[in-house]
Amino acid sequence: MKDTGLKIKVCGMRDKENIRSLIRLNPDYIGFILYPGSKRFPGDDYTLNVGIPGEIQKVGVFVNALIPEIFSWINRLDLQLVQLHGNESPEYCYELKKMDIRIIKSFGIDNDFDFSILEPYLSCCDYFLFDTKTDLHGGSGMQFDWNILKSYKASIPIFLSGGIGPDDNEILHNYRSIINIFGIDINSRFEIQPGLKNIAALKSFFQKIRSN
Repeated sequence: MKDTGLKIKVCGMRDKENIRSLIRLNPDYIGFILYPGSKRFPGDDYTLNVGIPGEIQKVGVFVNALIPEIFSWINRLDLQLVQLHGNESPEYCYELKKMDIRIIKSFGIDNDFDFSILEPYLSCCDYFLFDTKTDLHGGSGMQFDWNILKSYKASIPIFLSGGIGPDDNEILHNYRSIINIFGIDINSRFEIQPGLKNIAALKSFFQKIRSN
C-alpha cells in the first residue's frame, strides 16, 4: 500500500475497543474531544489504557479551556498535541508554546473568511486546521468550499476538516495538486453514532487515500 504522505487524523474517539480496532489501520493521529459541551466528550474521569503505538500521535481537542485543565489532560492521556477549537487568542497560544506544547489551531471557514486573521498565530502554532464554520465547534458533517483555501499563502502546514466522507478520496487527491494539504481530519461522516467509528468504512477510505 503506497503512502502518499497525506496524514490522516481520526477525531472524536472514546470507546476503547473501537480505538483498538482503529489502531490496526495505523492512522497518523487519534483525536479526543475534551470539551464537555461535545457529544463526543469521553467524561471527566476518562483514562486511556489501550496501548496506542508511539508512531500514532494523540491529540486533545479543547474549546476555550483553562490552561491548567489542558495540562491535566496532557498528563492523563499522554497527549502529543493540543488542538484549540475555540476563540483562543495568539497570547493564549504563546503561553502554551512557552511550555513546549505543539499546537493545532482551528479556524471556522465560510465564504467571507479573512486569511489575514491568521498572521498573529504564525509564530505560535505548529499547524492550522480549517473546518466548516458552525456553532458546533466541529463535528457538523458539513463541508465548506475548499476553493477558498487557494487564498491561503502561509507556510504553516494545514489539516483540512469539515464533512470529509467515505467518497471524497478522488476530490482530495485533485485538491492536493492546487492546495498544500498536510493532513485530513475525519470524524462524523464515519460514525455509527457519536464517538463510535465505522471501522470498515475507515479501512476502505484509508486504502483509497493511501493508494492514490
